[in-house]
Amino acid sequence: MIAVRAWVFPGQGSQHPGMGEGLLDRFPDECATAERIIGVPPARLCRDAEGEYLGRTRYVQPAVFLVSVLAARAALADGRPPPEVVAGHSLGEYAALHLAGCLDFDSALSLVVRRGRLMESVTGGGMVAVLGLPLSRVTELLAVIPDVDLANHNLPDQFVLAGSTAGVRAVVDAVRRLGTGRCVPLAVSVPAHSRFMAGAAEAFAVALRDVAPGPPSIPVVSNVTASPHVPGEIQGTLLRHFVEPVRWWDTMCLLARSGVTEPVEVGPGEVLTKMWRRAAGSLPPPAPGGPLALAAPVPPPAPSTPVTPPAPATPVAPPAPAAPPVAGRSVPVALGPAAGPPPAAASRPRPAGSSGLRSDYGIRYACLAGSSPFGVTSPAFLRRLSEAGLLGFFGAQGLAPPEIRAALAELRGVRRYGMAWPSGGDERALCDLYLGHDVRHVEVTGPLAVVSPQLVRFRHGDGSRQLLVRAPDLATAVRFLRPADPATVRALTAAGHLDGVSAGAAARGPVATDVAVERDAHALVPALVALRDREAPGARIGVAGVGTPAAVAAAFALGADFVVTTTVNQCTAEAATSDAAKDLLAALDVTDVREAPDPDLFELGARSPVAHRGTLFAARAEELYRMFLRYDRLADVGPRRLAELERTHFGRPLDEVRADLGVAGRDDRRALASVCAAYCREATAAALRGTPGQRLNYRVPASTDVGAFNRLVSAEPLAGWRARHAELVTERLFGEAI
Repeated sequence: MIAVRAWVFPGQGSQHPGMGEGLLDRFPDECATAERIIGVPPARLCRDAEGEYLGRTRYVQPAVFLVSVLAARAALADGRPPPEVVAGHSLGEYAALHLAGCLDFDSALSLVVRRGRLMESVTGGGMVAVLGLPLSRVTELLAVIPDVDLANHNLPDQFVLAGSTAGVRAVVDAVRRLGTGRCVPLAVSVPAHSRFMAGAAEAFAVALRDVAPGPPSIPVVSNVTASPHVPGEIQGTLLRHFVEPVRWWDTMCLLARSGVTEPVEVGPGEVLTKMWRRAAGSLPPPAPGGPLALAAPVPPPAPSTPVTPPAPATPVAPPAPAAPPVAGRSVPVALGPAAGPPPAAASRPRPAGSSGLRSDYGIRYACLAGSSPFGVTSPAFLRRLSEAGLLGFFGAQGLAPPEIRAALAELRGVRRYGMAWPSGGDERALCDLYLGHDVRHVEVTGPLAVVSPQLVRFRHGDGSRQLLVRAPDLATAVRFLRPADPATVRALTAAGHLDGVSAGAAARGPVATDVAVERDAHALVPALVALRDREAPGARIGVAGVGTPAAVAAAFALGADFVVTTTVNQCTAEAATSDAAKDLLAALDVTDVREAPDPDLFELGARSPVAHRGTLFAARAEELYRMFLRYDRLADVGPRRLAELERTHFGRPLDEVRADLGVAGRDDRRALASVCAAYCREATAAALRGTPGQRLNYRVPASTDVGAFNRLVSAEPLAGWRARHAELVTERLFGEAI
């Protein structure tokens, strides 16, 4: 396998007096720009003869960025082969994004200056390096010390935790009591990459307002996701960067699996080079094709020319930070419109929403209750909403056809309801079933949602129906705002499923009648409203995941036509999940959710938000995913560790798990992935059933909306879930919002 060229850029901590010597004189134009933006001549800043700059975050960050960028430009100008993939540690990610053409020099440096000043303004906390402990022990520490989050995972046994001063002291004391491992308190007062940076992240959103990152010319690995940045989502990911950990170990594993033998460190110091060499024996081997082969990068710029990023696209409104942190207690930094104090009642806009949507669905408020898989949004839930003049969707995802048919039979006589459209499976049979029961509304969810022929048939065949899409990203939203593929329309017409009128409607209008964004509402709603007005008139744009009246009001103020309730629906009296799961949900605060490996897309590294408080699922699933990245088969894990997994994760022998999965005679990478994903699925089933003895393994899907709602009603009768009837959630959200 041919080695892949990777460049990595260091972060804060790599600085030293005199850095950049010999570089600054080569790039006078860039240095003049830097002096204008930073306010200090770069030569004086980097020399720091008096010790007044390189000890302060507000100066260190732009200085390190500048030296890293100039080092990259010099390397290209000197004929070094350009990289095929780039990554940066914390601050270094901005240099990587600039090199890949996502940010021009002025914009990137201005963002770094603003970032440094905001981070320096956060005081009253600290950071501590924890060395010599495995992830499982660090996770246990985080579970019992409430004011500390994981900030960096650099090596299998090297972590940085951030939190309050008292929390950092508690970590040091706890590690000392363990008698193994050691702590090194860091000389910083900034609890970076933790929930304590939420306020700084919200302020940083303002700086992003006039910046529209372009698509990367080569893959840029994100610290937050340990996967390549996705065009259209870079702003939101940079905001998440404030409050979520740097996943450097996962980044190195990704690079190693992609064929990188040793990256080139570009910038001051050799911190990342030494880290790679220390980890070399533990990194996974290259995989055929490599994970980064999917990125299909555009060739990087020729080495003889300076880095010239593409011109920024038309600016859009600033995004809100997206999903919560990967480890520790999560922080919903202005997730969607829900964050921030509600505006004064006199100035709050009236969120009437779309009258057309209310008419099409036959509902009183421009609010739909989204589905939860495995029938959690049950027939009883939908019946209760219908009787109150509202509408929700049955959670058909994950159910077998007989279970869906039984639900439809139970819904006979219910005036208004919708059904989720499960991905995959026999969609022709599903469409026949829904049309046979005269289902008028369906909901499509998930990152793999596609515009299938049968979905187009349902939407347009035998009269127009409503199709709601809950879009996790911009690409999904845009896909469903386009007309159906002409070949699909022709095939459905030839088969007699569409007549001339409906075929014309399918060819001209958007596939979806309604699209609700699930993240980054501040950026995506205005952008999608503009797209709708240009290309998809008649479609309606909404916000999914509202949990307070302020969130509802803010959604409509952004220009949304409607809102959708999501995980808060699971914590109602009519939800078909266990009492134990509802007890857990009702106890959540807005910081008690975390992204964890998704059971259906485990091998791809996809994540979905789950409850973090009261369960160890997120930490244990993360542990399995790291095991999957490191090993190619179960036998490589070692008997001691496998025995521990049997005891803590599965509660039964792994041979039994493999037999149930049909992989008893195999021990390859696919079998390893199947076993790891099986834990996630079994944890979901345990939570739904309320299996005694498995509470620490419960997987309960949850977002910040349920924690926000819990706060809202903490002193009201709705504080207990048994009093939260389906319609009362919507009534409470709209009671103050209009």
